[in-house]
Amino acid sequence: MMTAPDYRHHMLCPVCGVTTTIADTRVYVTCRERAVAENIAEQLAQIFARRHGKDLNEEELLMLRQRFAAWERQSGWS
Repeated sequence: MMTAPDYRHHMLCPVCGVTTTIADTRVYVTCRERAVAENIAEQLAQIFARRHGKDLNEEELLMLRQRFAAWERQSGWS
C-alpha cells in the first residue's frame, strides 16, 4: 500500500524496492492531504490483514469511495 502525489508517474516500493508505474496500479481513494492518505492506507492495511490479504471487490471499493466523499463533505474538505 503506497500513497502517491498526482505529479508522480512512478513510485519506489519502500519494502521491496520495485519501481511501479502509478497508472498501472489500483487507486482506492483520491484525497488532497498526505496525512489523510496515509491514515486511509493504514486503515486499508488493517482491513486487508483481517481479510488475509483479500482485496476489495468493486462494490466494496465504491462504498469506500462514497464514505470518504461523505466524510470530506462533512468535514468541510470539499
